[in-house]
Amino acid sequence: MRGLQGVIACDRPAVRFVLDGTPPHVIRPRRAKALRFPYRGRAVFAQVVHHPSTRANTFLARALRRVR
Repeated sequence: MRGLQGVIACDRPAVRFVLDGTPPHVIRPRRAKALRFPYRGRAVFAQVVHHPSTRANTFLARALRRVR
């Protein structure tokens, strides 16, 4: 057997969203009447947010290629 081998495991659900990215989606509050988040240094409240998407972060694949 040649080369470097290993197993990378993570039980956090958000890992897939970071590695694969996300499509555009709607975010709604679950336990409150509104969402609260910072925007340009101020607190903003909204009942719904239309999230544009999240680009995939391929840091793990890049690191594995670099080590190889």
